[in-house]
Amino acid sequence: MSRIQVSGYLLAPVLFLLLVARPAESDRLLVSAGGGGEGAHVDIVVREVTVSPIRARVGDVIRFDMRWMYWGDISNRYYESTKAEIRANGKVVASSPFVYDYGASLGDEYVHAWSWDTRGFPPGKYRIRGDVFLWLDATPYDNFLALKEPVILLTPGAEFPEGQGAGGTGAARNRYWLWSGD
Repeated sequence: MSRIQVSGYLLAPVLFLLLVARPAESDRLLVSAGGGGEGAHVDIVVREVTVSPIRARVGDVIRFDMRWMYWGDISNRYYESTKAEIRANGKVVASSPFVYDYGASLGDEYVHAWSWDTRGFPPGKYRIRGDVFLWLDATPYDNFLALKEPVILLTPGAEFPEGQGAGGTGAARNRYWLWSGD
């Protein structure tokens, strides 16, 4: 092979990025390669997930509340689209799109509530996890919280364990968060 052919093979991906790919995609590639660029200090911290009731019957509606915070670069010139999700035993039961954008400021807090209609779900114990996933997050380990106690769904008319009734609240809080104020 001649040097010109080899050079052409090496330059083709670079030309593609410069001419065809969107700027955000090339920024993502630079960041993932350790090259810095915009979005290098993107950080979302999930602070709290609350579930009520924690003991319910199939057909009841369960409420989820989740709080998360943008804790990235102060001079944010980047945006990201993702989803804030609640999962029960790994299955998404509540979700909404979430976009933080060029106006995101350090410490911006977001709060969202969802309702889960349990009709059609089998009785059992459901492990709950709330997360806001970002590809470029500087600390992906704080993008989710999982409740320690499961949501218990029983068939209508069945007795709850240990004489407990329907109701109760479960919560998971990020105990390592310095600015929690809680």
